Amino acid sequence: MPRLTVNGKQIEVPAGTNLIEAARHAGVEVPHYCYHPSLSIAGQCRLCMVDIEKAPRPTIACNTVAADGMVVLTETDRVRETRCARRGSRSWSST
Repeated sequence: MPRLTVNGKQIEVPAGTNLIEAARHAGVEVPHYCYHPSLSIAGQCRLCMVDIEKAPRPTIACNTVAADGMVVLTETDRVRETRCARRGSRSWSST
């Protein structure tokens, strides 16, 4: 069972847990649109971006498996900017 840190809170999750579910375990909700735990992972919406310490850029949380020693940040300026950019690029239609 990997031990990781999410927004400063140390947690332990079952092997194979993705970062959306790991964050949820830590009491943190990561915004997402296309992810559902009972469906296959598409990773298309990119709203679930998180920062992982030492990673060069934000990573999608739905398709990233928690690893031992990982440090995850869900509300950095870089993550917020990425989410806003993704929301702004969507053209929602009600047709």
